[in-house]
Amino acid sequence: MTTQQFDIEKRIQNDRLDLLYRRSKSAILALFIVCTVYLLLLSGRYAWQFLLAWYAVLIAVLLGRWLLVRNYLRAKIEVGSLSSWMKKFRLGIFAAGLTVGSLSFLFFPRESLSYQLLAIIFPIGITAGTVTMLPDFFSFFIYITTLMMPVVLQTAMVGDRLHSGISILAFILILFFLKFSKEFNDNFTSSMRLRYENKFLVEDLGREKNKLNNRLGRILNDSSNEIFVADADTLICLQVNMGAVENLGYLQSEFNEINLLDIFTDLDQHSFTKLLEPLYNGNQETVTYKGINRRKNGTTYPMEARFQLSTKDVPPIIVATVQDITERSEWEEKLIYQANFDQLTGLFNRHYMQAYMDSALTRARRQHLKVVLLFIDLDNFKNINDTLGHDIGDEVLRQTANRIRTLLRESDTPARTGGDEFTVLLEGLEEIAHSEVVARKLVDIFKKPFTVNKREVYTSVSIGISLYPDDSESLDQLMQYADMAMYQAKEDGRNNYRFFSSDMCRSSEEQMLVTNHLRYALAKNEFSLSFQPKIDIVKGRIIGAEALLRWHNPELGDVPPDRFIYLAENMGFIESIGTWVLEEACREAMRWQEFSSEKLQVSVNISPQQFRAGSLLSAVDSALNLSCLPSEQLELEITESLLLQDSDRPFNILRTLHDQGVSLALDDFGTGYSSLSYLKRFPLQVLKIDRSFVRDLQENENSRALVEAIIAMGHSLKLKIVAEGVENEAQLNFLRHRDVKIIQGFLFSPPVPAEKFHALLQTAIPFK
Repeated sequence: MTTQQFDIEKRIQNDRLDLLYRRSKSAILALFIVCTVYLLLLSGRYAWQFLLAWYAVLIAVLLGRWLLVRNYLRAKIEVGSLSSWMKKFRLGIFAAGLTVGSLSFLFFPRESLSYQLLAIIFPIGITAGTVTMLPDFFSFFIYITTLMMPVVLQTAMVGDRLHSGISILAFILILFFLKFSKEFNDNFTSSMRLRYENKFLVEDLGREKNKLNNRLGRILNDSSNEIFVADADTLICLQVNMGAVENLGYLQSEFNEINLLDIFTDLDQHSFTKLLEPLYNGNQETVTYKGINRRKNGTTYPMEARFQLSTKDVPPIIVATVQDITERSEWEEKLIYQANFDQLTGLFNRHYMQAYMDSALTRARRQHLKVVLLFIDLDNFKNINDTLGHDIGDEVLRQTANRIRTLLRESDTPARTGGDEFTVLLEGLEEIAHSEVVARKLVDIFKKPFTVNKREVYTSVSIGISLYPDDSESLDQLMQYADMAMYQAKEDGRNNYRFFSSDMCRSSEEQMLVTNHLRYALAKNEFSLSFQPKIDIVKGRIIGAEALLRWHNPELGDVPPDRFIYLAENMGFIESIGTWVLEEACREAMRWQEFSSEKLQVSVNISPQQFRAGSLLSAVDSALNLSCLPSEQLELEITESLLLQDSDRPFNILRTLHDQGVSLALDDFGTGYSSLSYLKRFPLQVLKIDRSFVRDLQENENSRALVEAIIAMGHSLKLKIVAEGVENEAQLNFLRHRDVKIIQGFLFSPPVPAEKFHALLQTAIPFK
């Protein structure tokens, strides 16, 4: 049995007991009166002394019951004492019933039929009147049996047929009364149980409702959202939660005088009514609205509101739930910015630019105007990143964006569309010459160095230009053509601009064809090496040769290095090609021992990508081991860009090679940005003067001065000087007089295949 069921049973028992006791006073009084009248009727037939004695016993019993009832009504009944009080009640009933029932034994009138009838009716009448005992079947059973069984026995003892019948009828009447009492008692118990179950259910529902209301109230009040309950007619706030109080800054009491339109500042009465029209029509249960709300101090904030209408309330009410979306709006703006703007430079990004160019072409088509697309690429920007670091590279990009902005009109649109690639869209042009002016200004402004961390950084730009609708009306083709023109500007020497032409398409197709063949050239053994002798003009002998890569393709023929080396670097082929060159050059150098008793040295050009890939040391070790060439007979030629890197990795690689005995030469010195401090740091043995300076020795005084400075610098660092591109006696004499001992050039021999170089090794030197 559950606690609730146990509580219900106790309550029923308590109510039953309370009902029995509270009705007992009237029952005692009625029994006293009825018995007194009955005794008066019997006084004419029996001695008054016996009747008085019985009457005294009756009064004593009734008085005892009266006192019991009084004590019960005065006592504070506890659950544990209910059983005790019930037993006392039943004992009182037993005493009263036994006393009244004894009249049938003591004073049953056998001689007078009328008195016999009275003696029979008397206990039956008392029994019928004892409705007070019906709630307790056991009490009623005690009372009826003590009252009527004496009558049943007395009438049965008379012995005649009439009295026997009366006895049977009286017994049947007892059974009827008992059945009635049992049904009444069951109904009473069921009714009381149902009553208390309903009561408990109502209490439970009440508690749950209060709990739900309290919880809902706490949730609504604690919500960070603002919740307003307003009169639908006047829009005056009837109730608000703490979220509204805290966010708007009003006191709770002040809201009683505040109209919703005082808060929703971008709504007036007409627009607000129109907004809520679907609610009044019943077409929607809620409407949402985005706008601006105003606080008490006058500040505003973006919000999103949801309105509901209840016409069942009196007056009808509007419930507004408002969410402050300041943070969300900031995130949306940030995401929009990130989606459309470059984070580093603040210019538009590729995504925005493509969408914008599409709309720009539509406007130009409608207005019959021209649109010019400029592709701008920083020259040698990769070297800046590799040598000076990405932080300086990023600052160069930021300053690049600022320079581009300063030269453009408000109607022009710049964007950063790649790492070091920028795009400019010029709209509303009637003459193409205007775009050329912009391009020339852009090229000129980048001739000035960037200043980054008190360091001057030089770079230039190559610009490709395509025109709408002259070159194409397709956006994709315009972008492709501008890109082609930009690469043409790079091939033509950089630091310039080029307009797209149909010839560039052919050049691009040729480049793609070269790339496709280059991909398989190594596997098909299409590469070979040529060797340009290095001459010691003091001793008059060949001291070695520079290995130069050559490519012959059955379809393309002989492809010059300037057409495929940069493609190999861009496509990632240079590492495998460089390894092949090293191995082949070392093997060939070992063969030279058959044609010369001197220890001839072979020079191999190394791509910067071989350093970045990290495979150079293993490639050198493999080439030397496979060929058995002594390490001192191998010379590696590097470019100045490696010396400028902030990273220690190139230095460590060069130091390892130097320690192994490999000679290191700085190729094309003077064409980059290296200085004396870089030359002192790295373990170099050879300094090579670029052919472009040697070529202009007779015509250009600056070239002569620069060559003299390079020679002096090399001698001061105790480096060997090698002059490239010596083609005539005048150049030779100039170098000889400045103590340059080693030369390369067509004056003695161009690069030749291995077999011809073998012959040269056995040929006398024509000058000494």
